[in-house]
Amino acid sequence: MKIDPTRPTAAPAPGRAARGAGGEGFALPPDAARAATATAPAAAVTAAHAVLALQMDDPGRRRRQSRRGAAALDALDRLQAALLSGADSSAALQTLEDQLAAREPSGDDGLDDALRAIDVRAAVELAKRARRGPGRA
Repeated sequence: MKIDPTRPTAAPAPGRAARGAGGEGFALPPDAARAATATAPAAAVTAAHAVLALQMDDPGRRRRQSRRGAAALDALDRLQAALLSGADSSAALQTLEDQLAAREPSGDDGLDDALRAIDVRAAVELAKRARRGPGRA
């Protein structure tokens, strides 16, 4: 017997007796054939996957890292304003150091890429300040 994967399979006709010498044969009740072809919804699998993902990931980590990036950008803006006006920039530099120390992966590749770019800029500004010395702007 050749099996054709493009041809749909059909349930046996209700009440149709099997051929052979064994008498009446096997037959499915009319409702059983329909019930056997029904499938369960995939929602249970999706729900289980979501629960496992939540258990494996710290839900606040993404939010914390997003706030850290925003704080670092604010500190870079304050540093720029302080350097342009000649004001003291030590508070902005300290904030940048604190934000760099609080680095951790967020679990979101796009956010992690943006945070890496912010961290590089902050590290450059800190390195420039360290190279110039504490008394010079």
